[in-house]
Amino acid sequence: MQLLDIKRMAHDILENQSVESSSIEYKKSLNFRDKILKTACAFANNYMNNEIGLLFIGIEEVDNKETGEKAIPKRPIEGIKESKIEGIENELKSLLSNIYPKISYHIITDKIDNAYYIVVAIESGSNGPFQTIERAEKDKDIRLKMGRYIRVGRDSRLPNTIEEFELLKKFANFSFCSNLNDTATIDDLSYEYMKEYLIHTGAKKDIREMSKLDMAKSMGLISESKYGGYRAKNFAVLMFAETPNKFIQNAHVEIIREINTTDKMESKKIDGPIWIQAKQVSKYFEESIMASYTIREADKIEHKIIYNYPLTAFEELATNAILHKEYDTPEYVGIYVYSDRISFVNHNRPLPPVTIKSLNKDRSFDRRQYLNKELKDMFFSLNLIESYGSGIRRAKDALLENGSPELKFYPDNEEDNYTNAVMEINKEFLDKFNCSTTKETTKETTKEKSVIQERILYLMKNDPSITAEQIANEIKGITADGVRYHIRNLKAHGVIKREGSTKSGRWIVMKD
Repeated sequence: MQLLDIKRMAHDILENQSVESSSIEYKKSLNFRDKILKTACAFANNYMNNEIGLLFIGIEEVDNKETGEKAIPKRPIEGIKESKIEGIENELKSLLSNIYPKISYHIITDKIDNAYYIVVAIESGSNGPFQTIERAEKDKDIRLKMGRYIRVGRDSRLPNTIEEFELLKKFANFSFCSNLNDTATIDDLSYEYMKEYLIHTGAKKDIREMSKLDMAKSMGLISESKYGGYRAKNFAVLMFAETPNKFIQNAHVEIIREINTTDKMESKKIDGPIWIQAKQVSKYFEESIMASYTIREADKIEHKIIYNYPLTAFEELATNAILHKEYDTPEYVGIYVYSDRISFVNHNRPLPPVTIKSLNKDRSFDRRQYLNKELKDMFFSLNLIESYGSGIRRAKDALLENGSPELKFYPDNEEDNYTNAVMEINKEFLDKFNCSTTKETTKETTKEKSVIQERILYLMKNDPSITAEQIANEIKGITADGVRYHIRNLKAHGVIKREGSTKSGRWIVMKD
């Protein structure tokens, strides 16, 4: 980042009185040497994957009693005397030399409220992890415990065991999916699945007609082993092996379902390529779990459909669990179906800047990092995800539209290494029906499908660029989420297909 851009950013932060965060810290003076050094080290480690970390000197933090905001810059600023600026800059350079390896930073002086302040702009590097050294711990003016500090929220601290491990993996540039599998070769990849994937993603005919070896090379699925022959990469095994479990332990989904009126559970294992798993899990939900009932009023043509769980929310959460699984750990993705909730469990946490707290609080994640980058791109090509970082938003919107309780994420601590998304049943549905009436309810909805789908096809033929929301506005008594449910059914049965992107694409009706 250019110095002028950094200076402009820092000035805007003060003008807007931005609160302290994972990339902003205010310090009234250089007297807080231990805290300055700790935060500088944490910014360099960039655990939350920010663009840059800004440490302000000469700015006091205060709380806004009117708005309740904590740690905002006090205005007008107290600042630094001009005669002391050079000395403070030199002391900062000496202080930052207590971080190893050497960090990349800029010291910038600027002025606001007719007073000077200093910004230490710390860029993330690739030669970490960075840590404060023993010399700083022994220095009587610093007394900072030696360690690799991280920044989470507005707190600079030593990492817990899980965070430490993630930090080491980050700087080791470790990517399980990109690595070669220990045993799988090109022979263990299914040529038919590879061709099916290329057809689904609209690849050109000349690519689809390549030999298996040339196709695998062009798709980056294999590398030549130093021992001879071609070994498959882990993401290729997950996407195109008949049974990924044979090479990657527990690379499957298990749906554990509560048996009605008993205290027992039954289990269904869904195996095969993970993109096929995502489709099969969705199909199982539609056929065995999803139910609805229709509310009709005698004097109105319109009617309202209430789902126990909206399809969009289930699909987004199940696909998220499969896509964001840490496949080098020996646990499967678990989907637990109870009488009043569905729980999606991954035995790993999301990558920062996404946290369990932000999953509960926020709706979109524009800066989301992906553990499995190749899988993310392939899922996007297959339309299993619509746009990066938007799945949770769509799940939350679908639940809200269905009148369901809010989505909840666990755990509520920083030690347990798992992510649990809990989708509760629609309370109105739960009050109206018990488990024994589920099939009857589903049957009633099925009767109406043909009429609704005929109307959807009619609208698509007349306006190929029409959206689910626009269709819902045209068909009384159905929500946008309900429209998406029917669209997925129509796509699955080859009645329609989508050409182009989500925003600018068009629908093609293959058959009536």
